[in-house]
Amino acid sequence: MIVLFCLTDDAYRLLNPKSRRYESLKRLSDSEVITLALFQQLRGVESERSFLRDCKRFFSHLFPGVVGLHPSSFHRRVRKLRRFLEPLRRALLEELVGDPETLIVDSTLLSVLHPRQVKQSAAGFEGAGWSRRWGSFCVYGVKLHLVCSTNRVPISYEMTAANEADVLLVEELLAGAALEEGEVARRLFGDLAYESGALRRRLAESGILLSTEGASRRPATRQQIEVCFAHLKGAFGLGETLAKTLVGLAIRIAAKVTAYTYGLYVNRLLGRPQGRIKELWA
Repeated sequence: MIVLFCLTDDAYRLLNPKSRRYESLKRLSDSEVITLALFQQLRGVESERSFLRDCKRFFSHLFPGVVGLHPSSFHRRVRKLRRFLEPLRRALLEELVGDPETLIVDSTLLSVLHPRQVKQSAAGFEGAGWSRRWGSFCVYGVKLHLVCSTNRVPISYEMTAANEADVLLVEELLAGAALEEGEVARRLFGDLAYESGALRRRLAESGILLSTEGASRRPATRQQIEVCFAHLKGAFGLGETLAKTLVGLAIRIAAKVTAYTYGLYVNRLLGRPQGRIKELWA
């Protein structure tokens, strides 16, 4: 917990050097709020009320401001600071990933409403959409597109409606990764959803070789992104958020991906196996 706060506080000072305040009357600093938001995801607790109750009981000596803090106030502070989550995460990528030669791209569906609830409860989720999964089973929700390295570190991600084609997001994801052109010949692994002759040619012009294989011929390296999604869904509850709007969902996804990245980084600092994130906070 202390390591997480020190890392967050140092990085936040660089991102906000003028120490601009995002709450006039506050019992917690911005760095403390961001640390608690990440710690909430690392603990796998979706409810702010339950999380703050645990913090008051076990961590009030580290964060005195949590005593008497209402969940709605904490939620409002996190929303105001959401724009710092991604820059904080990207500050770690250079040390975790460096300049990767091999990248992996994939997507996963996130249901936001049960199909029977769509007509009555779709307000706030206007950007979601329908997508067919597992034969005739349909999902109403969003799709998380992700590019990661071979050591399962998320590099860039985007959220779209569930019916958005995977192949359309590849170049945007690579642009978001902010990779230096011409220094490293890269290879991008994806499944058959990314098979496109036009995309293959455009990526080749940028020095990136697109490799798409079926499940039977899929290399072991390709499975690393599936392990990444499994961690995010299993340990961080990526598919079971309590968000009531798309904005709320986007904030929770950003917090989960950032918390996951910080967990990998803390394990590396402590000389522990990188993937054993939940053991840090057990």
